Amino acid sequence: MLLRRKLCVALVIATILFLMLASQSIQRRHFLPLSLAPPNSHATPTGGGTVVKATAPPAVRTNKLTPPPIAIKPEVKEEGDKEDKEEEPIENSQYDQRPCSCPDSCVSDLDRSVWFSKRYDSKQQPILQEANNNFDQAALTWWLALQRSGNDQTLEKVMSELFRVISPPTGDFKPLPSKCRSCAVVGNSGNLRDSGNGDLIDSHGSVIRMNKAVTRGFEKDVGNRTTYHFLYPESAVDVAPGVSLVLLPFKLRDLEWLTSALSTGHIKTTYMRVKDRVQADKDKVLVVNPEFFKYVHDRWTEHHGRYPSTGMLAIIFALHTCDKVSVFGYGADQLGNWHHYWEQNRHAGAFRKTGVHSADFETQVIHQLAKEGKISLHL
Repeated sequence: MLLRRKLCVALVIATILFLMLASQSIQRRHFLPLSLAPPNSHATPTGGGTVVKATAPPAVRTNKLTPPPIAIKPEVKEEGDKEDKEEEPIENSQYDQRPCSCPDSCVSDLDRSVWFSKRYDSKQQPILQEANNNFDQAALTWWLALQRSGNDQTLEKVMSELFRVISPPTGDFKPLPSKCRSCAVVGNSGNLRDSGNGDLIDSHGSVIRMNKAVTRGFEKDVGNRTTYHFLYPESAVDVAPGVSLVLLPFKLRDLEWLTSALSTGHIKTTYMRVKDRVQADKDKVLVVNPEFFKYVHDRWTEHHGRYPSTGMLAIIFALHTCDKVSVFGYGADQLGNWHHYWEQNRHAGAFRKTGVHSADFETQVIHQLAKEGKISLHL
C-alpha cells in the first residue's frame, strides 16, 4: 500500500516536469529572444526635421517590470519657417511710430537726410511766448544789434506791454502721428504770373503769405486763401478777419510798433515812415521768436548776409510748424528779373545787391531742401 502511494507521487512529479519542459519548448518556437528582436522605433524624415515614432515591444512576460514606451511628440514647423525664426517687426508699435500721418514723408523725420538733420533743430521754439522763453543771451545780443532802436526799453518790459494787447499763443505746432499738416509758402516773385497755381496753393491746409502780397485779381496764379501773413512794420498791411498776423521783429522797436498799431497808433516811424495802425484779429496775432532769427542765420543761411530774409524765415518757420511744405513764388522770373508778381519793378535785382540778405545762397538752400525731399518747389 505504501509502495503504491510512492509510485503515484512519483508519477505526478514526472507529469509536472514533462509539462514544464513542453511549455518552454513551445515558447522557443514562437518567440525570438529580446537580443534578436527588431528595433522598437524607426525615424521618418520630413521637410521640417526628424520625427521619431515609438513602436510597442513584443508581448513577452518576464520577471522584471518594463516601463511603458514614451511617445515623442513630433515638432511641427510651418512651411517656409527658418531654423532660427527671425523676429518680425511690429507695425505701428511705439518704436516704429512716424511723427505724422502724411503718406510720403514727414518734414521732422531726420532719418532720411544727413544734410537736413545737421541743420534742423526740433527743439527750436519759433513763436514768442508770454513767459518761459528761456532766451539764449548770445542770440539775444546778436538780435538786438541787427537794427538798433535807440531807446532804453528792455525786452521784458516791451513784451509785457505787448501781451496786454494781444492774446498769448495757444496753438501747439508740434507734429502729431494722427495728423498731416500741409502748408503752402507763397513768395512774391514775378514767376507766379501765368503759373496757374492758384487752386493748388489753396488746396493746402495752411497758406503762408508775406509782406505786401495781394491776391485780388491774381487768384488764378496765387490763390485767394491766407492762413498766416508774415510782415514787419515797414511792409505792414491790413490783415483780413480770421488770418493770423505774424510779426517778424528785426528790432525791439518792431515789438513796440505792434503794440501801438493794435491800440493807440502813437508810433508812426521806425527808421522810416510806417503804417501807424493795422487791422488784425488780436487773438490770432503771433510773433516770431527773436532767437529763431539767430538759429536760421547760424544753421541755414550760415552767416551769408547780415540776417535772413523774410522769405527764408517763412520757409524755415514752415518746416517747424508743418509736416508737408510746398513753396511757390521764390527766385527770379524766367527773364532773370527779381520783382513782385503784381508790379513791374524798374529796380529789378536790387534785392540781390543790398548785402543785407544773400539771395544767391538762400536760393541754394531752398533748392537743396527740394533735393532732400523736405519741400516741394514750384518754379
